[in-house]
Amino acid sequence: MSVALKWNGFLKELSNLIFFWFFGALFFVIFRGVFILFFHKKIAHSIDFGEWINVFLMGFRFDCTAIAYFLLLPLILLLILSPFGKFKIIEIIRKIHQVLFVISSTLICVVTINYFKEYGDQFNHFLFLGLYDDKKAVLNTILVDFHPIINSLIIIITIILGIFIFKYFENKERIYRFLRRLNFPKSKFVLITIVLILFVFGIRGSVTSIPVLREYSGISTDNFLNKTIINPFRSLKYAIKDFNRLNALSGKNPYMDDNLFKAAFPKDKVTDVLKKTAQGSTIEKPKQIFLVVMESYDSWPLMDKYQGFHFADNLYAIAKNGTHFNHFLASGNTTIDSFGAIMTNVPNCGINLSHIGTAGVPFETSIFTQFKKLGYETNFYYGGFLSWENIGDLSKYYGVDNIYSGVDGGGKTDTGGWGIEDEKLFNLVMQHTDKNKYSLNIILTTSYHAPYTVDLEAKGFPYKSTDDFPPAMKKQYDGAMNRKELGHLWYGDKAIGDFVKKAEKEFTSSIFNFTGDHFGRKFINSKPNLYEKSSVAYIMYGKSIPKSLNLTPGSHIDIMPTLIELVAPKGFEYYSFGESMFTKGKNEGIAFDKMIESNNLYYFPKGSNIEAIDLNTFKETNIKKSNLELKHNKLMALAWYYTMKGNDLKATKKTVKH
Repeated sequence: MSVALKWNGFLKELSNLIFFWFFGALFFVIFRGVFILFFHKKIAHSIDFGEWINVFLMGFRFDCTAIAYFLLLPLILLLILSPFGKFKIIEIIRKIHQVLFVISSTLICVVTINYFKEYGDQFNHFLFLGLYDDKKAVLNTILVDFHPIINSLIIIITIILGIFIFKYFENKERIYRFLRRLNFPKSKFVLITIVLILFVFGIRGSVTSIPVLREYSGISTDNFLNKTIINPFRSLKYAIKDFNRLNALSGKNPYMDDNLFKAAFPKDKVTDVLKKTAQGSTIEKPKQIFLVVMESYDSWPLMDKYQGFHFADNLYAIAKNGTHFNHFLASGNTTIDSFGAIMTNVPNCGINLSHIGTAGVPFETSIFTQFKKLGYETNFYYGGFLSWENIGDLSKYYGVDNIYSGVDGGGKTDTGGWGIEDEKLFNLVMQHTDKNKYSLNIILTTSYHAPYTVDLEAKGFPYKSTDDFPPAMKKQYDGAMNRKELGHLWYGDKAIGDFVKKAEKEFTSSIFNFTGDHFGRKFINSKPNLYEKSSVAYIMYGKSIPKSLNLTPGSHIDIMPTLIELVAPKGFEYYSFGESMFTKGKNEGIAFDKMIESNNLYYFPKGSNIEAIDLNTFKETNIKKSNLELKHNKLMALAWYYTMKGNDLKATKKTVKH
């Protein structure tokens, strides 16, 4: 093959690679547009034309890095093999990569839209919690709640269309003819050099010495738009990186430099840092303590502005007749993360307890262990199955005396996969809690969860359709939640109300505690503010519990010390990362990536500006830095060390103790 023919072959393949790049760029621009259009109600700010351009241009930079990886091997082979005339091999590899791009990009874009719909974010390290979840229940949820037929049709149609476009334009020569006209001295050298430079710029997403980084994504005044900027492939890459960083068994502490950590915690053991002494009981020792951890039950249904819907009448009434802490955060964004923090009192620092398992010595901070020292039998009631997240073995590992699950209540609901209906779970509590024994009873509900299978009509849900909502409340609703979802929120509240009415008659010397496991990831409209999509309530009710709306800030790790300080005799020693919600001067609550004070709530997203909201005016702002993040990271660093390294702060070995 002559040099001229080889050069022509090179230009034809190069023109196909250029088309490949343009196709990829247009694909992701269209995806980002569809993404924004699909969730457009989440745009909370007025965006001018210049800001829209900045969003799409920054997104384009991230897209370029993803496209470049699909072009990398075809381009290398083109440069290496074209001098030998091996254009058939080059063509085959390029076509394979085109098909791979269409299939993988379509799949990841459809998946990230569905993931965002549920979690309000592109991929993050919580994605990998599915590795430990109940696979059957997850599959059932997907089949019922995530429209697999519609998603499958979209995927199939997009893949077919993408492959057709590549095939249709395979032999078009417009780009080739343009390249052929570039005929000047050393044009071949110049063209190849330009291609390589542009490729390097593309794979780095930058023409400067610094490649495009996650930190660059926070360019918009609107937090939702910032979440659309990072390409789904890059988002998945960051999710894997974050998961590995937090879960590296022998790695460095991701929250604090080793020298700073040693200076901050000079004691011999973690428990030396955590040791506390009870000030003396403040109420008559209750015989039964009930702690209900409610699935997906966040704070917004209890806010006065939403009471006209009547979705949470029972818990709202309980809160009015007890102590309602409404500046309160969930320890994590998932059930196991928050429940794990409540059970162990170790803050969720991004590590799944199921991932660590039951190796080594249990945390001495366990709520079960410490309440047994106070003379309480400990019971755990779970509406699901004990295989979920290994929750049965974990609870035993951390010292619970008795466990009752959905199996004890008759199995799953007729069509559900996560567990029995809440009222059946509460019946288990009534049956197995001995009124003659002192007991701590932790109850974890399941009904307010996809695929939402409770028969709402049979339970008495008053709304036949969303059109039946009270006229005064319709301005708060924009269709972001459907009737079935809202009905299950109502049902969870109904089950709680029925339980308390029965239990306070049966267990006359008892107190009740209620908290949500995490933000429900669903909201009455498309624009929840930072408080509404972060906060869960903590409510105490029962004998000797005062009636008050308490603005003391806290989080799940503060529940255990609150209860201990209520009932423990003076001088009782215990271990806790948190502190009692009744501690005078308590002015902060810390959760994973978040922190709350008396007047402000902060969110510390990885690689982005800090989000803040004033809890008096509910005005939201973005800030670059805050000293509070250092305080947050200090607690998380100690929690990470205790989880991954064990109790010994002087240990030199890098072996896992928990």
